[in-house]
Amino acid sequence: MSGSEQDRVQAIYDEFATSYDDHYSSAAFQEEDHELFKILSPWVRGKVLDLGCGTGLTLSYNNIAKENYLGVDPSPGMLNKLQSKFPGYATLNSTFEQWNQADKGSRFDTILALFGPSSYFVKESYGEILERLTPKGHYFLMFYKQGYFPAHIYTEEDINASKARIDYDLINSTFETTFIFTNYLVATNIPKEFLPAR
Repeated sequence: MSGSEQDRVQAIYDEFATSYDDHYSSAAFQEEDHELFKILSPWVRGKVLDLGCGTGLTLSYNNIAKENYLGVDPSPGMLNKLQSKFPGYATLNSTFEQWNQADKGSRFDTILALFGPSSYFVKESYGEILERLTPKGHYFLMFYKQGYFPAHIYTEEDINASKARIDYDLINSTFETTFIFTNYLVATNIPKEFLPAR
């Protein structure tokens, strides 16, 4: 993602942070969250890297020890909201690529990117996510599916830039399994028998 695009997306989420939880508190969104974590929560184990952690959705649905959690998000506004809800949990104001370049060698048992943040990853970094995983660890990355983009918070310019950036062929060739969950293409190595039937 270019610097100017990164700045625009960060500004959007900084502004959205104040009303983000209220916006996603409707019954439809709550049902989507419950369905997601019925699949995912049994696999959220050990050290957790939560990419695009936002206001702390993962922590709302999982009992994770403070010393086992790192939330990474480029929006200070979203991280401030997470810290107010979950004090003492480690967070870092950064993109995945910035963190990955600065951090040397950390490995995680669970790597998450829920409800779209992996759509902003530079495609060359897809494989680098796997390098951060412990040998028996699990990942669960949600990309916007083809034809979908959350247009209620983005400009047409941002939408077009994101659509051009996501490489669906590379996603399918890099990660073990992909399946559609509502508006998202999920890349994961959770065993297929525990995933929804396609």
